Amino acid sequence: MTKERAHLNLSDDLDISEFLPVKKERNRETELKTLEKVAEQSGFVSRKNKSQRRRKPQSPFKNQLNLKCRDGIKELFQDIGEQLGVHDHTTFEQALLALIEKNGLNDLLQRYREIAK
Repeated sequence: MTKERAHLNLSDDLDISEFLPVKKERNRETELKTLEKVAEQSGFVSRKNKSQRRRKPQSPFKNQLNLKCRDGIKELFQDIGEQLGVHDHTTFEQALLALIEKNGLNDLLQRYREIAK
């Protein structure tokens, strides 16, 4: 009992045009607006900030300096800055300037002033 398979008749001209994808004209901008409108009506609100973020001028403080110090010195340093009402980088620069001036290091004072312009 042998079963014969049906033969494929590949000689027929087949119309495969109905299987081709249909190209639709899409207007992406219109689709997004419609989608946003439907989302708002459904109660979904955009998380995007409505106002544009303003760019701040680039900070001159770019390099990081890590130091090891004794217990309590870091807190003392931060307290000094807090009492002066300045950030740590400004406190550090003021301390450096005071150290240079106290020891009369005039060549380094000129260099400090050029850097801190």
